Amino acid sequence: MTQIVKTVNDVIVNALYLTGELGTSETPDGFMLSTGLDLCNEIISKFSSDSIYVTFLTAIDFDFVVGQDTYSISDIVPSDITQDRVIDLSFANYEVPAASTTKLIYPIKIINKATYYNVTRQTNLLARPSFIFLNKQATQSFVTVYPIPDQPYHCTLQAKVMINSLTNQDNLLELSPFYYGFLKYAVARKFLAYYPSANWPQQNEDEYQDYYQILKNVNETDLTIRPTLTLTIRRSFFWANILSFP
Repeated sequence: MTQIVKTVNDVIVNALYLTGELGTSETPDGFMLSTGLDLCNEIISKFSSDSIYVTFLTAIDFDFVVGQDTYSISDIVPSDITQDRVIDLSFANYEVPAASTTKLIYPIKIINKATYYNVTRQTNLLARPSFIFLNKQATQSFVTVYPIPDQPYHCTLQAKVMINSLTNQDNLLELSPFYYGFLKYAVARKFLAYYPSANWPQQNEDEYQDYYQILKNVNETDLTIRPTLTLTIRRSFFWANILSFP
């Protein structure tokens, strides 16, 4: 089945439909599209400052640099990897070239910063990476691997990234229906300041508030994840200890 491409312009048009300022047989003018884009980016920027993110899943591919353990990720400031900022990691793999055409793919265990910094580890250890953790900052995300890569292995991260900004023709196909719906109602609500005669019944306001409260109450900590070993095992920890557990 052919997938229907959804762009930022589609969000803007649907938002105008909600307000009644655009009919289904009408075409939006330049002011509507440019203003709608500004409103989209204003919403994303405001929510990001409050640690509320509009996110989507994507794969990030890059090559390790021998001797480098930390890699910056951003499309706002110069970084090692030009990509939307990462807010969560799903999995991490790296490839080891084999003698034949077959590749050997190894997983990298995702840990948190506390697990990394609260264990005894050897500095400047060059080997195949076994662990990776994410450090989120205002304008960049950083991933750190341990041990430090001893070869320029190709790495793939399955990550949840946040949208930094949009353009009118950006494809929102990877955006979940929830976030698409939220942007539609949020932009429509912002349009009310530009079109005083716009139609905004209580039903629309209730729908927007429902989206907003769900986003506002999202907690980045997933309590369903199995507790880390540091919370369940009472003994000194070394990387060799962690490696012995699945």
